[in-house]
Amino acid sequence: MKRKFAILLLITMFGNFLAYAQTPKTWNNIKVNVTANQPVTTTQTLKDQANGFQRLMISLSNKGQLPLTIEKISVSIPINEILTDNLEMVYGGSCMGQTPLLRQTIATQTKKSSSRMYEMVRLADGQYVFAGSLSWRIFLPNFIQKDGVFEIWSNGEGKQLKPGQTIQYEQIVLKRTNNWLDLLNQFGTAIAAENKITTLKPADFKGWATWDYYGRVFTPKDIYDNMDQLNKLAPKANMVQIDGGWWTERGDYKTLRPNMLPGGLKQIISRITSEGKTPGLHFDGFRGDANSEICKTHPEYFLHDQDGNLIVETVVMPDKVMKNTYFDYSHPGARAHIQDCIKNMKNNWGVRYFKIDFMRYGLEDFVKEKNKNVKTIKAYDPTITSVERFRLGMKTMRESMGNDSYFLGCSAVFGPCIGFVDGMRTGGDIHPLYEAFPERCLANLSNFYLSGKVFNGDADYLVFREGIDEDEKVSQEKIKNGGSMTMNEAQMWADFNKLYGTARLHSDNLVTLRSERKALINDVFEFPVMDETVPLDFWKHATNKSDGFELIIARKGKDIYLGIFNWSDKSKEYALQDFGKQNPIHLEGRHSKILKYEGNKSFNQLCQEIKSK
Repeated sequence: MKRKFAILLLITMFGNFLAYAQTPKTWNNIKVNVTANQPVTTTQTLKDQANGFQRLMISLSNKGQLPLTIEKISVSIPINEILTDNLEMVYGGSCMGQTPLLRQTIATQTKKSSSRMYEMVRLADGQYVFAGSLSWRIFLPNFIQKDGVFEIWSNGEGKQLKPGQTIQYEQIVLKRTNNWLDLLNQFGTAIAAENKITTLKPADFKGWATWDYYGRVFTPKDIYDNMDQLNKLAPKANMVQIDGGWWTERGDYKTLRPNMLPGGLKQIISRITSEGKTPGLHFDGFRGDANSEICKTHPEYFLHDQDGNLIVETVVMPDKVMKNTYFDYSHPGARAHIQDCIKNMKNNWGVRYFKIDFMRYGLEDFVKEKNKNVKTIKAYDPTITSVERFRLGMKTMRESMGNDSYFLGCSAVFGPCIGFVDGMRTGGDIHPLYEAFPERCLANLSNFYLSGKVFNGDADYLVFREGIDEDEKVSQEKIKNGGSMTMNEAQMWADFNKLYGTARLHSDNLVTLRSERKALINDVFEFPVMDETVPLDFWKHATNKSDGFELIIARKGKDIYLGIFNWSDKSKEYALQDFGKQNPIHLEGRHSKILKYEGNKSFNQLCQEIKSK
């Protein structure tokens, strides 16, 4: 009798477990609060979706007789489960180089505990509760967790509603599940569907780029010398990227600094294309310079502060003093200017790959962060938010370069870029320093659910040099020269780039790089570009920005690979019976290894069996 009772109890518990995973609980007492200069009428609807999410749709209406101005929007979503201080949660990475994935307990949250993508709590019984955004069209949603409530808030930025006008807040999805991996993959698929992304451009770029070695100081000869070396080393290389510093002043993107003449970019790009390679060009799409001609002649194309003064940020670099200004893409003249620049790059110079950088400076928060004296931003169109201004700029850029060109977003808040870009830098800039590698591993791979669905993920350049590989032309930025990278450390960055990213561009000086370091370049180039990549130990890392993932599984067609990365200084053993390895894999500190799977299990089976719970 006792045995039957125990069996029945187990069956009941298992049934309850399945019911939790399959049947969404109701999210009760959701509250929407809007701070504005007059009352805002709000409506909310919660609908079940075919993918298991529940979609929260919120309308904001002006029922009055006068225009109203929105200051802030707050959404409170109580979590029915009891949350204790020791429960873990993650905030999804949402800005390249600024806000990577963050894992912490509820009790250890700080002011930085937030995300503009999603938040997820892992409950004591292995269940997960989740809230995320599918859109970033008017506002930037900020996700936080406080006192057992998912809070989502947005700065209204003075968004104006005309009498009778109704707008939608960003599309929020909620879910409870017992499988975090399936959840995040479904979230990425839902974001793609919401933003009408059906296919991504094929991307398998391998080649060389100017930035990491030369910075802004390079000449056509530097490019040609490295192209000659590249052709000898990797005849199948298909791209050369010309990075920042080619212009006279930031914003003047049709004129070249003197040491780029007489042939200029047109001549350089002509040689790149004559070799069958894609020419790539970098520029800052959201900033100008107070010394630029465009800023002097058309200051109205740029943002001003509350007193009507042009916003100028002075930055002193080793090679230049910059006076950054910020394009106001609510102004039709600013949009016409960037359109003219891009069309010249494409139609006159022959550019087919556009790397547009420093994109976060199209958003209000980041302008204010760099300019503490700015309390209010005055734009040409004061009725719209910076997200809307940003998207006007993105639409202009995308249309100007055409769908036959490749658009790589860089230094961006991911959300507002989605639907415009083909590729996205998903981690901060790399440096020839070992300490940068685990940090970039975490930042890039935490966005695995977006890469391949929403955009092509880009991990940044291959850098393998040590101080002995440099000459007097190396960048004088402190983190760019005189390093002591060992071969095993360089191998780790090479192995990571085999498993993640669709652009493998080397950025040392090929003329001075030693042969054993050059061999790593071809080692990466010859490895197939993966179709998907997953950090299996998602819930074991990300306690800080340098806490990189150690078990990374990736797939190319039916071929499956497992990368093991020991970022620590001490040796470790990894038990991988589920991957078909009967004996533990031993790795010394700062070493990596890639294993090819020889068994019969599918990629999804392996992910589910090996992933952290």
